[in-house]
Amino acid sequence: MRSNLLSLGGLLVLAGCGQTVPGSGSRCLALTEPGGSGLSTSLPSRVSWSFRVDTCTGEPVAGLSAMQFEIFEDGKKVSAYESQQRIAAKGERFRLYSVVLLDLSGSMLRSGDFSQLQVAVSAYLETALVGAGDAHRVQLMTFDGRASPQVLVPFTSDLSALKAGLGSLSQTECSGPADCAGYADRRTCAAWRCVDDSTNLNGAVVQSLQALDTVRTSTDVPWHDGALVVFTDGTDQADRVSTPEVRAAVLRTSEHVFSIGLGGEVDVGALQSIGRDGYWPVAKAEQLQSAFEEIARRMAGLANRFYFLEYCSPRRSGSHALEIKASVDVADAGVLSGSLLGAFDATGFQSGCQL
Repeated sequence: MRSNLLSLGGLLVLAGCGQTVPGSGSRCLALTEPGGSGLSTSLPSRVSWSFRVDTCTGEPVAGLSAMQFEIFEDGKKVSAYESQQRIAAKGERFRLYSVVLLDLSGSMLRSGDFSQLQVAVSAYLETALVGAGDAHRVQLMTFDGRASPQVLVPFTSDLSALKAGLGSLSQTECSGPADCAGYADRRTCAAWRCVDDSTNLNGAVVQSLQALDTVRTSTDVPWHDGALVVFTDGTDQADRVSTPEVRAAVLRTSEHVFSIGLGGEVDVGALQSIGRDGYWPVAKAEQLQSAFEEIARRMAGLANRFYFLEYCSPRRSGSHALEIKASVDVADAGVLSGSLLGAFDATGFQSGCQL
């Protein structure tokens, strides 16, 4: 069945199906097992396989249903109906950790653009977390001129908690500099908040990447990925971390990094080097939501491109070749398809399998 398409920021979204696939330049799918074999069996006859689906050019393919996969044992197709084939929850096997890093320096708060930034980030969270469950955890962080960025909401998949944290930034802390005397590290009143008026962009980026590296190495799931979204309306002023240092940190990291720059005071070259997976220049605050939404769709793709496919095998003994084929029939682009090969041992298999 062909699906109608909407073009969104270089991606094609299968309307009404919640599926995201890249454009017609990607003519095949790549099914892979990052980090080793994801194939396992359990009695009485369950076969489970964890894998990732991208196009052959590396773009994530999200939202495929069980019916878009075909299972072949020893070259013979296994009926999806007789085998109880299903896509199971993936949060226990895969997790995307992402950080949204927001510039709350004096210039941003005094500009009057903060409310539109809030709206854009709120919409971003809704889109980025859709359909992922616990497979996508987000941490909200802010920065100004201080030595370290501030954790607003620690890693969570709870959308309401993230929105509550975002909303808390609207709380009034000061009406003038004298109100900030109690804050040793942020004595300037910028609009309604006490801040350090400077901008420690480079330092905040480096420390956010370190936070991602730390949480990924300590996770209890076998497969994990990380991403950083950086928003700023200016350039690094604090000079705590040099431009070559932040560029080196971005080049070293295995995380995906995206950047958004608002207005005419940003350093385009610096933000392009930081946002190695994409840089979005935004002239006016009214355009922020569009930029954040485009990145959010990419995040949703990263979080939902992992699949945990299970089925009940009809085999009752011996070793068998296994192949899983995936295909998406896209209007005006043709069929994108790919497969994954493996093998399993059915010794001891018997009837009674229930998923």
